[in-house]
Amino acid sequence: MKGCLLFALGIPAGLLILAVVVFRLNFYDVHVRYRLTVEVQDGDQLKTGSSVVEALYDIQPTWSWSGPGNYTRVVGYAPTVDLGDKGLLFLSFSNATPTPEERARWSVYFCGADSMYCLPFEAYGQRDVRTHYYDREASLKTLLRQSGPRDVPFVALPKLARFRNGDDPRLLVHVSPDNLAATFGPGVELKRVVLQLTDDPVSPMPETWPQWLKQAGQEEGTLKGYRED
Repeated sequence: MKGCLLFALGIPAGLLILAVVVFRLNFYDVHVRYRLTVEVQDGDQLKTGSSVVEALYDIQPTWSWSGPGNYTRVVGYAPTVDLGDKGLLFLSFSNATPTPEERARWSVYFCGADSMYCLPFEAYGQRDVRTHYYDREASLKTLLRQSGPRDVPFVALPKLARFRNGDDPRLLVHVSPDNLAATFGPGVELKRVVLQLTDDPVSPMPETWPQWLKQAGQEEGTLKGYRED
């Protein structure tokens, strides 16, 4: 009798363990960590801001209730260039607001065109890969075999932003990557945005951020990536 009871209890326990194993083998995140460096020419000076961020790509099997995974979150802080009295320039986590000319150029880019999680694929030339669908895992494995610094096309960048001067200095406003001088003054030009895969730890909050921003932060998805659960 006791043996039968243990056997009966062992079946559901074994099934539960099997379910956990199957879940962990089929539902997981692939982590891609990369350094973004923003280079800005300010008169005769080259000023830079750099930050290591990490994108977590959700992987799910095709047979799951929600289909193949297409959820991605990015953790870390926005690369920030300190232009002195002219202010701070942020490469934010928000989608850009393209001009009609920029939107017309999006046709050569395979995903969102301005999403932070697309940048590694754009930088390493994997524009023909469908990272949202069935071959996402294969695409990521190919990506993680890449190395070396790569320039990111300006049209593929997320929103460049600065805090507005005037009545509400905490309001972020869009800055065109093709015309920084219109916002920061003559002689200010975006030279390059460089991406490189890395094993370095995710960067802490930039020291150049004002104290009120360090204390209050900025809502997730703007200057701060989403938390890693």
